[in-house]
Amino acid sequence: MADEKLFLVKDLSKWFTVRRGLLAPPLTLRAVDNVNFELGKGEAISLVGESGSGKTTLGKTLLRLYDPTSGQIIFKGRDITRLNGKDLLWYKRETGLVQQDPYGAMPSFMTIFRILEEPLIIHKVGSKEERREMVFRALEEVRLTPVEDFAFKYPHMLSGGQLQRVAIARALILRPSFVVADEPVSMLDASVRVEVLTLMRELQEKRGISFVYITHDLSTTRYFSERIFIMYAGHLVEQSPSHVLVREPLHPYSQALINAIPDPDPENRKRLRKVPPGEPPSLISPPPGCRFHPRCPYVMDVCRSEEPPNVEVKPGHVVKCWLYAKN
Repeated sequence: MADEKLFLVKDLSKWFTVRRGLLAPPLTLRAVDNVNFELGKGEAISLVGESGSGKTTLGKTLLRLYDPTSGQIIFKGRDITRLNGKDLLWYKRETGLVQQDPYGAMPSFMTIFRILEEPLIIHKVGSKEERREMVFRALEEVRLTPVEDFAFKYPHMLSGGQLQRVAIARALILRPSFVVADEPVSMLDASVRVEVLTLMRELQEKRGISFVYITHDLSTTRYFSERIFIMYAGHLVEQSPSHVLVREPLHPYSQALINAIPDPDPENRKRLRKVPPGEPPSLISPPPGCRFHPRCPYVMDVCRSEEPPNVEVKPGHVVKCWLYAKN
């Protein structure tokens, strides 16, 4: 993990109000609940969990696309939790987002050149000639060459892999120090996924960018990130160096995710995989205590009534589970 901290996240929560009509009282959906972690400068982490676990909400809250409900976000030593409007503009320039759907993320009526130039215009970066040079350089960096063949096309004229490279170029064109990549390869063909992930990793290391890679696929995380964070029902349940977690997952949910990774050996298809029963809980009415306890094979009485603490089992390996708090 990088020694110098970029982010310090303290007790961060993001709740949404769910309205059910004029007469029914509103409900509260606890998408992110009491999350704590640090992110180093130039560090890449993977945020892993099932659909609905709160991964995307956490990423968008860090980017301040959502206003936090409570807690603190400290960025480069500055509290940005409650900043809004013009006070937040400098932070927007420091951040980037690579979205899941490259087609939905691009305005269809703009050329690729105009899409990449827009962030530069908004933030008043460079002259017209300088912006042109920056756009062409960005296309070269994501290997869309010759750049003249791509710059003046429209999104529908590119393949999914090519368009996702444009999305990466747009996220990086302002030279941000922090980028969230939200399931950036899940909609791409398998043959293209490794190329796009490798490209992102190369650019991340070259520029020293801090990256949060959001995914449900643990099999790709060890190649992209120094640490893996496991998220379940709005909680971070495990944080660990990537090579350690893949080899020695501690939380029962992390173990279930590891067991779910496809095995290419046909002989192992006969082996019955241990998959926890049931479904993730509703974030409107999560179970008391540990949110994983209704599905956990090791559940104890305390799990049903009290939320487990974060326990640092080994240096840098933190797990939110009563199995380790009792030791």
